[in-house]
Amino acid sequence: MGNRFREKVTEEGLDGRAAETVVEPEAPQSAEADVATADEVDEQPRHVADSRSVKVARGLSKVLGGDILGDKFVLRQIPLLLLCLFFLLLLVANRYRVESLRRDQIATENRINDLREQRIQMQKQYQKSVKISQIAEELAENGVGITSGPPYEID
Repeated sequence: MGNRFREKVTEEGLDGRAAETVVEPEAPQSAEADVATADEVDEQPRHVADSRSVKVARGLSKVLGGDILGDKFVLRQIPLLLLCLFFLLLLVANRYRVESLRRDQIATENRINDLREQRIQMQKQYQKSVKISQIAEELAENGVGITSGPPYEID
């Protein structure tokens, strides 16, 4: 079966302008002409693969050569690319700031925990000294003094 539709083919000329040509399909001559031989079927995928590789090579050479930067489509997208770049930089800067704030928060929490432990130790020492002074005051009221040396036996 032949293709009965018209195909539009665009080709890029030497000046960089795209030229459109209309290709008319060939009318089938007979039913035998529609049947493809095994050799023709094998050649068809190679032809398609070759055209794809040519297109890929052409596209790759445009990218590597820098010709793609002169393309109208790319030039129209430059403001969008700059906006994306701005947002990307903003995202990186914000993440850096948040990480530094988090490090400061962790350091402050550690400092607070150390100060709490110091306060608890100081409070225990104060309570111990208050307890000793209260005992000394009660003993002084009863007329008993606190010895500065070790206790000794009375015979």
